[in-house]
Amino acid sequence: MALDVGKDMATKSFARTFADIDLDKSVVNEQIKFVGEQLGKIVNALEQFTTNKTPHLYEEVMSMEAEGFDDGFICSVFDYLINRESEAKAFLVKSTKHRKIWLQKFSQG
Repeated sequence: MALDVGKDMATKSFARTFADIDLDKSVVNEQIKFVGEQLGKIVNALEQFTTNKTPHLYEEVMSMEAEGFDDGFICSVFDYLINRESEAKAFLVKSTKHRKIWLQKFSQG
């Protein structure tokens, strides 16, 4: 505000405080509640974003060893996916059949 109007202050009849403004307190309370809910959603999203999903990814990738894939190859797949979040998410939602197809393509380069 100082950039817009300088460092002058309103005086006399132009001086107002928030208490002077006629606000419907129920509307203000609803707005505060809404902002609080939105902040709660943001916090929840940030917590989910920062949750360490590495152990889950490791378990899921290693489970493919039972499908006949070599342990060394599976470790390489895990190392690859751990640095590629979108590909890791896609891998995790695939069925076992589709994971096998993905792994076969991955092995071919």
